[in-house]
Amino acid sequence: MAGIHDSYQDCMAILRSRGKRFREVLKDFWVTISHHTTRSKVVQVVANVRVLANFAQSFVSLPSDMPSSLFSPTSLQHLVFSVAPLVSTVQNITPTALHTNNRFPNKDGTQIHFAHIKTHQSLTTPFFSKDTVNSRWKDVVEAIRALPTSEDVEFTRITSDFNHILTSLVLADEFELALKLCSSLSYALTLDEYTYSLWVSLYCKKDDPETAKSILAHMLEDGFQPKVATFTTLINSFCKAGKLQQAYEIFEVMGQIGCEPTIHTYNCLLKGLCFLGRVEEAYELLLNIKKSKKKPDLYTYTAVMDGFCKVGRSSEALELLEEAMEMGLTPNVVSYNTLFNGYFKEGRPLDGIGLLRKMKEENCVPDRITYSTLLHGLLKWGEIGAALSIYQEMLKLEFGVDGRLMNSLLRGLCRQSRKEKELLEHAYEVFERMQSRRLAIDPIGYELVIEAFCSGKKLDKALDNLYEIVRIGYSPKAFTFSNLIRVLCQEGKVHKALLVFVLVLKDGKSPSKVPFNLLINELNQQGMLLNARYLYGVALKCGMVPRNKPRVYLPAD
Repeated sequence: MAGIHDSYQDCMAILRSRGKRFREVLKDFWVTISHHTTRSKVVQVVANVRVLANFAQSFVSLPSDMPSSLFSPTSLQHLVFSVAPLVSTVQNITPTALHTNNRFPNKDGTQIHFAHIKTHQSLTTPFFSKDTVNSRWKDVVEAIRALPTSEDVEFTRITSDFNHILTSLVLADEFELALKLCSSLSYALTLDEYTYSLWVSLYCKKDDPETAKSILAHMLEDGFQPKVATFTTLINSFCKAGKLQQAYEIFEVMGQIGCEPTIHTYNCLLKGLCFLGRVEEAYELLLNIKKSKKKPDLYTYTAVMDGFCKVGRSSEALELLEEAMEMGLTPNVVSYNTLFNGYFKEGRPLDGIGLLRKMKEENCVPDRITYSTLLHGLLKWGEIGAALSIYQEMLKLEFGVDGRLMNSLLRGLCRQSRKEKELLEHAYEVFERMQSRRLAIDPIGYELVIEAFCSGKKLDKALDNLYEIVRIGYSPKAFTFSNLIRVLCQEGKVHKALLVFVLVLKDGKSPSKVPFNLLINELNQQGMLLNARYLYGVALKCGMVPRNKPRVYLPAD
């Protein structure tokens, strides 16, 4: 009665981990089983106790408190639940259907029989993709986590089911759980080629190609012939780690055992060479590939293009792109993004504008990375006007611009607006958008936007933002204070200028002569001579003599 037995263990595991709220469910389970209710009712109750895809044949020792009536001939003729990942079936069987080799010893020495699980799909080959692992295998992963400790139970697994579970864990990036499963269960298995390949993939995903290499060696010693995909996975892992010599050693083993590399295998080597800056060797390998029976694909060309771009040879990368197109290959967005990166690094961001136009002509749709890379390059090299156009195009396409690029654009627009006043409104718009999105604005950006508000005579906003950066604990530069005081004095708003000057003193900085001269001059012009004399005295106490002196007060006759 494997299904009933497994369901009971699930109940106990849940009770141990989640407490009393499952006791009623457990009671309902035993009542249902004891009274031999309908098949649909049993299925419903089993679902209630979360029979979570019990990993195909997961058979454990039965607890002593399990009712003995469950093992009567009548019970054995009743129902056996076969639960496999994502597929649950209920089968009527008879005692004669239980094979003698499918037995597991109970603690009291008796033999408990169980039936082979039948599923609608072979468990040796996964029937899921990486995109669906998180949603479809969440219960499987959680169920494995909830397995009782080795002190409570023992496990056996047929190899295909073990491989199926291990595959799901590897694809779900549950590496530690997969390793725990391997260490606790693999001793009971007769390993096959697929199990070895899974282990190689597991350690490669953990960025441990050395261990994966040793597993491959054991695989060969046991007489198994690894598939080309297994070799390629290991070669790729070594290449990503920059261990090209070890990658070539694996490549040589392929030749020794007669395993023919695919173009993907060569692509991994090309990426490894380019990663280490050995671009000439990569290009030579590309030439050899073209001379062989192998046909380079788009990724072959893109890998070498990336290598050229990293060493400042974007023009040669463009030639490779054109060659790929002549061969009938259609460049994708990754190929073009590689060139955008190359132009940016070489200080040729405007060439990226032409490349973007060509990309659209070839019906290759730019993505957010394309625009972000181009925007970054234009801002880095001071092409603010072109950067603004790309930014506006991104907004139309509803591509999100991250905070780092928004800060760079804000700073660039504010600085450029010193020469091109028409950019002020664009700077204000970017600043307001950042505030509405609650993006963090860096201190330099705040100071530059205050300067921009001063240039546009938006003094109230300049004051508000000055108070804001002081409130959040940032100490503006002396130029920011002096510039705002100057503009306020020019507009005759000396009282607000004095408030700004008070902030300078509260900030603990020693003010320069500039704010003293500006304020004393404006106070003189507005006839506020006593205030001018007082401010002049403050300057003397600070150890400086302002150029502007307060006018002598002449009382009226």
